[in-house]
Amino acid sequence: MKQKSQWILLLATSMVSFMSTIDASIVNIAVPQLSHDLHVPMNEAEWVVSVYLVLICMLLIFFGKLSDQIGRIKLFQIGTLIFVVGSLGCGLSMNLPLMLGARVVQAIGASMTMATNFGIITQIFPRNRHGVALGVNSSFVQVGNIMGPGLGGLILSILSWHFIFFINVPIGLIAFVFGYKIFPKEPAIHEKLQIDFPGYLAYVLAIVSFFVAIYWGQEVGFAKLKILGLFCLSAIFIAIFIFHEIRVSNPLLNLQIFKNVGFSIGVISTMLVFAVGYFNNMIMPYYLQETLKYSSAVAGLILMAVPLLNIFSAPVGGMIGDRIGADKVSLIALVIFLISELIFMFITPNWGIVWLVIGLMLFGLANGAFQNNPMIMGNAGKQFQGIAGSIAALARNLGMSIGLSLSTSLLYFGISQKAGRHITTYPEHNPNWFVYGMHFSYWFAFALIGIALVLLITLVKHQKKAV
Repeated sequence: MKQKSQWILLLATSMVSFMSTIDASIVNIAVPQLSHDLHVPMNEAEWVVSVYLVLICMLLIFFGKLSDQIGRIKLFQIGTLIFVVGSLGCGLSMNLPLMLGARVVQAIGASMTMATNFGIITQIFPRNRHGVALGVNSSFVQVGNIMGPGLGGLILSILSWHFIFFINVPIGLIAFVFGYKIFPKEPAIHEKLQIDFPGYLAYVLAIVSFFVAIYWGQEVGFAKLKILGLFCLSAIFIAIFIFHEIRVSNPLLNLQIFKNVGFSIGVISTMLVFAVGYFNNMIMPYYLQETLKYSSAVAGLILMAVPLLNIFSAPVGGMIGDRIGADKVSLIALVIFLISELIFMFITPNWGIVWLVIGLMLFGLANGAFQNNPMIMGNAGKQFQGIAGSIAALARNLGMSIGLSLSTSLLYFGISQKAGRHITTYPEHNPNWFVYGMHFSYWFAFALIGIALVLLITLVKHQKKAV
């Protein structure tokens, strides 16, 4: 395939990656309007957000396995069209059942594209350009993850919430046409499809138990016996899933892939980094608008420091990774992450805005330079590229979910500790309580990055010994 066509296809797959990722967070800012227009309580309107994320996590492994049997490009193209149809349905919905139904369709399409895009990129590009190609795609994914609330707010300031979904339709159709014209033709596969449905059922039950525990725990507290019981139930189903997959002849997930230390560490560190990213998503808008009293427009401009640096550093990090190794570039990125987290751990309103912008810029630089996709895909064998891409996407989505839960729970726990009573909203008359809760949260974010750093150092040492 010509180099020009490779980059056009990379742009097409990255556009779909951006849309499917941003739709996990862009709807958050529209929940109040959805609640009002659909005539449902706020907590029911939030199902529009949660059903999308949960379904993607449930379906990624299934479509990763399916793509290895019927072809990644075919599944990606079908998924793009399904995502477009779901987006159109969401925009046209006039009540909650229709909205949730359309959101299910959208999630099915998104999971099909997420499970296949990395495998397509590694299939199209030669190995010596995997880093930069996956880096470009990563910048779209990570910017989509970060920009959701800001872009949603911009759309809502001009148009109605319907256009948060309508905007996906022309972009998705353009990406599909590009793919149809330029994607290489895959050979037809006539083998009988083989899916391990008992294993998949155990996996689905584990995911459902986990998410119910997270969402319910945020309301009633994670120390409750019923919440701990759900987490235990999720762990039991995971154990059943692993036990079954080891023994079945054609497993849903070939666990041999995790024997590669680089792959396993890449998956875990990706989950940790995406979890930490959600700390900024949840905490910084409150700090800027409620504590520092900036307008939403000014706060949005300040927060743009993260995606702007991310866009620059992701492809550059990928190019450097092609030369010295994705793990070494990621190691440097994690050190930069720690510096930014240190600033967030100690910053106060007296420091001035410059220090906050520096912290956000360092965070954006590190977020882009962290080579999660090349680490995961580069350490997966050629026969595992389809399922490896779905595992990478699953790690991202689980990380976002865990980060959402951790950041809000730790923030309000810290505020409550300072106040001496239970608080679940911004303390209007005591902004210093919020600053204390923010610092308390970022200590944990710092620790998560520290764990990822230790894992990467272990990996680099392991690879030196192997050489």
